[in-house]
Amino acid sequence: MWVVVPVKRFSNAKTRLAPLLSAAERESLAQAMLNDVLRAVRASRLASGVLVVSREVRARYSVERSGGLFLEESGSGLSAAIAQGGQWLATHGQRGMLMIPGDVPLVSAHEIDEVLAAHRAAPAVTLVPDREHDGTNALAVSPVDAIDFAFGQDSYSRHREAALAAGIVPDTRFLPGLALDLDHPLDLQTLLTHDSETETLAYLCDSGIARRVLPHHVSARDTSDIAAASRLL
Repeated sequence: MWVVVPVKRFSNAKTRLAPLLSAAERESLAQAMLNDVLRAVRASRLASGVLVVSREVRARYSVERSGGLFLEESGSGLSAAIAQGGQWLATHGQRGMLMIPGDVPLVSAHEIDEVLAAHRAAPAVTLVPDREHDGTNALAVSPVDAIDFAFGQDSYSRHREAALAAGIVPDTRFLPGLALDLDHPLDLQTLLTHDSETETLAYLCDSGIARRVLPHHVSARDTSDIAAASRLL
């Protein structure tokens, strides 16, 4: 099964972090997170390939360097981008797809393989919610149009209901790496508590953002230790 990664223009990414991060920092963060997601997909044993759907030229360079494919986004919005990716895959002989957003830097190849291994024969829907069980941070569907996509607020519940309405009992997986997307300052703080080998963590520490985000009782030495560990792993 192919993985579809919808990506906003980096200049429009993570606007809810604007009070904390500059426009240039948000663009660099978006690039780092996408690179981490693509690395996890590339390391997956079960993913057949990766397709990025976007208007962002830097996302095209990233996915093509990793051996994946790029599809120029033609519609508007996340749901439309995923539907476009699914339609393209179906036209090229694929029976299903796994959607993963480009802002889940802690996702691992193991988690991707777990979702793909658990996904049942068509018709089937497999869901991975975010930490609040509000959003949908991974969605496997077969066929690609098994349900209508409803990304946005409360999308996890809406996708469950759409699957049930289509006569499909969805399978839900709770996976910590996929569950953490970076939308709010608290999400950045949570990421910085993880000792993980990610480009995103290294960027947050090396850029000095970590010092601004972490509580004041966390020292500069602590953030330096995190950055050094991320580079050594």
